[in-house]
Amino acid sequence: MLRTLFVFCFPLVLTACADGPPESAGPPAVDEAALADIIAQDQIEYTREQNPEAPAGEPAIADIQPAARPVAAPPRSVAPPPPTNTAPAAPPAPAVKLSSSAPDHGGWNTLLENHVSPGGRVDYLALQRNEVKLDAYLELLAKKRPDKSWSREESLAYWINAYNAYIVKLILNHWPVQSIEDIKEPWDQKWIELEGKTYSLNQIEHEVIRPTYREPRIHFALVCAAQSCPPLANEAFTARKLETMLEKRTRSFINDEKFNVTQEDVVRVSPLFDWYKEDFGDVTKFLNSYLATDIPASKELHFLEYDWSLND
Repeated sequence: MLRTLFVFCFPLVLTACADGPPESAGPPAVDEAALADIIAQDQIEYTREQNPEAPAGEPAIADIQPAARPVAAPPRSVAPPPPTNTAPAAPPAPAVKLSSSAPDHGGWNTLLENHVSPGGRVDYLALQRNEVKLDAYLELLAKKRPDKSWSREESLAYWINAYNAYIVKLILNHWPVQSIEDIKEPWDQKWIELEGKTYSLNQIEHEVIRPTYREPRIHFALVCAAQSCPPLANEAFTARKLETMLEKRTRSFINDEKFNVTQEDVVRVSPLFDWYKEDFGDVTKFLNSYLATDIPASKELHFLEYDWSLND
């Protein structure tokens, strides 16, 4: 129901005077108490109409209060959204046991950093000028071969470094040469003395490294001073970096089209995969584990010619 509120108006009586307005013009006095009673009664009746079920009786004027304003709820503390696409933290690298008797490969590392390019080009002339440093490193290797106190990582790093350092020494012993094949029996001559035992390069690779460690990735770490050979790393292998370096050398070699052409109609790969196929098992599967685009299983592998010219 709509309620009409009446506003009481009191007329103002103005008396015109020829001589001007009266000295005390203004509205008549208002009985304020009477006006307050009228307003209160009006509010009481309005309240009863809005609340017909309320008990009878006139509420006190003090009980008639304006509707309370809603109080705004305090703002909630909004938690930041959880991060998205966050990769799990990499597990810490397993600790590598180090033997107190294993040699320091720092001297070899310095020679490699200074005289081998990132792509594996070897500056044999510069190495020849620093041959005294190379000989000092080889003498260090000769004093101690790996034994049972060494970890697998230490001993494999030792043999890889020894093989590669003695390859470089062999080239320098016969410098200048255009190819390692210019040297008589480079693989089978026994001239490498390590703690009283003499080895050939073939013995280190085929009688020590391959049967002992059964690690196919060593074929991308061992070098033969040739253009088609995996490039010589410009840092020494160490126990702590062994796994990382083996993986890096393998992936780099397989994905380099100089050594392997895998994404054309005719797949042509390094002869290493033919010579050492027993170490790789399923060669196509091994290659695919490092390639961005797989070689189809139906594709036949062909092998490239090997370039034996010097890697200088």
